[in-house]
Amino acid sequence: MRLRRLLCAGALALVLCPGAFAQEAEIRATAEPSRVAEGEEVQYSIQILGSSQQPDEPPDVSQLPGFVVAAGPSVYSQFQWVNGRTTSSRTYTWTLLPQGKGAHSIPPIAVLLGGKVYRTPVVRVDVVEAGAGGSPGGTPPGGSRPPSSFGDPRTRRRLATPPDTPASLFVEAWVDKTQAYPGEQVTLVYRVYTQYEIVQMSLNDQPTYQGFWVEDIKPDEKYEAKPVSRKEGAFTEYTVLKKALFPTSPGSLTIPPLTFRFVVRKRGADAFDSFFFNPTESVFRSSKEVKLQVKDLPEQGRPAEFNGAVGRFTLSASADRSATKVNDAVGLKVEVEGQGNINTLGTPTLPSLPDFKRYDPKVEEEMHARAGTLVGSKTWNYVLIPLAPGSQEIPPVRFAFFDPQTARYEVLESAPIRLSVARGEVGELPMPALPSRADIPVLGSDIRYIHAGGAGIADQGKTLYGSRLLMAVVAAPLLFNLALLAFLHRKEKLAGSEALVRQKRARKTARRRLARAQGRLSKERSRDFYQELASALTTYLADKIGVPASGLTYDRIEEVLELRGVEPGLRGQFRRCLETCDFARFAPAASEPVEMEKAFADAESVVESLEGSVKPA
Repeated sequence: MRLRRLLCAGALALVLCPGAFAQEAEIRATAEPSRVAEGEEVQYSIQILGSSQQPDEPPDVSQLPGFVVAAGPSVYSQFQWVNGRTTSSRTYTWTLLPQGKGAHSIPPIAVLLGGKVYRTPVVRVDVVEAGAGGSPGGTPPGGSRPPSSFGDPRTRRRLATPPDTPASLFVEAWVDKTQAYPGEQVTLVYRVYTQYEIVQMSLNDQPTYQGFWVEDIKPDEKYEAKPVSRKEGAFTEYTVLKKALFPTSPGSLTIPPLTFRFVVRKRGADAFDSFFFNPTESVFRSSKEVKLQVKDLPEQGRPAEFNGAVGRFTLSASADRSATKVNDAVGLKVEVEGQGNINTLGTPTLPSLPDFKRYDPKVEEEMHARAGTLVGSKTWNYVLIPLAPGSQEIPPVRFAFFDPQTARYEVLESAPIRLSVARGEVGELPMPALPSRADIPVLGSDIRYIHAGGAGIADQGKTLYGSRLLMAVVAAPLLFNLALLAFLHRKEKLAGSEALVRQKRARKTARRRLARAQGRLSKERSRDFYQELASALTTYLADKIGVPASGLTYDRIEEVLELRGVEPGLRGQFRRCLETCDFARFAPAASEPVEMEKAFADAESVVESLEGSVKPA
């Protein structure tokens, strides 16, 4: 009860005496240790004394030159009330990793408190080479680190014993070359060297490699321990990350430092304590930045077919058959394989094919690492429709690339492909039979004989003016124009009503055609299925906008849908549905039922979406 009264009295005093908190704030900053070995971490703290107010926002230390922020801030608050006087402090602590040897200065940091800006003093940190004299790591020889005068004791590092060497754990970033061409692979490897037992490892931040296309490479033996001897002493080496970097442009590029968080186990001086407890500690280590010079690709000898491929490749082209018929599909497979960034390969240059109808290819990619180098293949599967019978030839396909090993451009050319094209099952329309000479009736003769007889002689004295014949000749064009105008008006009215009827019945007609396509949903009837599905889509759009279905090409569909206010995403979905149907109709191999069901679902979805999206003309 007495304690409760004291607390109430204290609270009342706080309310009645706000001046107890109106103290001038004092800002301090420290770095522990102030002398550190290269690769070790520093605890940087900012302490706010004499004010109970919290900063408007935590101090910003993200742009410290020469340092990488590994962790923080951790916040520690302290409040004391002794003999009616209050003291308070608030401490922010970060884990920093200095970059490079020499003297580093942490500039003044702004702290916004109660609308007033305070600035911390400059703090100096000396970074020495691992193994140098003095007390690297901030640990005096033969003693423990002195406690901080105001740091957060819960976040301060507690080492069981001083490490054997100042560089007992560090990370190295290694590249297999420091000069490269755009598109050439640069292998980046991160290795960890430790004299401690590593319990856990994680990336403290997500790596960013500006100016590079990045692909991960799985290490051959991930995290396999390898004993090595270095000038700093004996270490255990782990290869923890491998990446393939492909520069995207010439110039000087920088691979930034990458920060790791390790949970390590250290044995202390007390054998009993180490045997039973084996204390662990979280430490942060950062690699050094790596500079890379990217040379521009030479202009001399650059072929017209070159589209940016860099590496070493081979080219092949083949058809799935050597004999076919008019309007019967032929599959053309063009494959490029080899060493390089398969993802960025451009399409090989195809020759002109005037006697074939060509569809956009289906592209397949496959890539993996072989001995640390990315290799793979990229395939373009074309569907060609022969348009004329006879002996046809697909000319050679050409592909160009730049070989960084020889610093030369290479042009590959496939062998020509010969096809025997027979006439299709549906031949040309027969020519109508010409009539024989006997079938032509004689309508007249060049010679007319004088007819002898007493025919009546007309009176030549009557004039044509005012006769009925003249009136009929004058009135005939007017009557004809009026009749034609009435006919056209009636035809336009009928056409308008017909278009309106088609528009209203478009959805119903499309559903009926979709149901008909669904009835053909089997592997054996895949071509009939896709034919009906494509017809349902084009007929629906033609009925909806009132145009003939025969004139709806891909470009015309895109133009019409854009004019009717259909959004780009829905226009692209409609086109992809049609392309899927066209490719599957003419593909040599039948589609699987799963693919057919997906195509049917996509067609249903796009019809329902267009129903409320197509605006009237």
